[in-house]
Amino acid sequence: MLPQSHIAYTWAALSLAQEHLDFAPDADYRLVALAAAGSDLIDKPLALAYFYKKYKSAVLFAHTLWSFLFVLLLGLWGTIELVYALAYGGHALLDRLWFFRDTFYWPLRGWRFHVWGKRGSEQERIGWAYWYAFTRRPELWGWELGGLLALGWFVWRHRLYRWENLWRFVATGKVMRET
Repeated sequence: MLPQSHIAYTWAALSLAQEHLDFAPDADYRLVALAAAGSDLIDKPLALAYFYKKYKSAVLFAHTLWSFLFVLLLGLWGTIELVYALAYGGHALLDRLWFFRDTFYWPLRGWRFHVWGKRGSEQERIGWAYWYAFTRRPELWGWELGGLLALGWFVWRHRLYRWENLWRFVATGKVMRET
């Protein structure tokens, strides 16, 4: 899944939880976005810097079950921490990482990570790797369309098409609540 879809689904879920469950009204949507894309923000630079040559993958340590359990454990300190931990963990759920057993269950299945594509071209030519995935797995388009719809709903729901609402959202990380 592409980063914008991770963020859109997570923002939509948090918005619904805030509205219907009065959950974490002080959460900062900017930090939620960073947490939702956190696994990629950690692993992609690591792969680029060193680990791609060794493992031929850019889905590494931050995509493992251990990583998600550790962050969830940190999230148990409080409600705000739990929001960010759930956003981070949502990445595994949305990517269905348990299907990539070499990575998700690392190192229980050995010291290798899942390699994308035929020749592990993921990090060297990321555009081609995504093209390869999206042309061979058409259901991925549905997930991305769902992310676009979730983002559209979020913008509409919080009236982010209005300059003052968008500015407040960008400046504070909060959405306007209707009274």
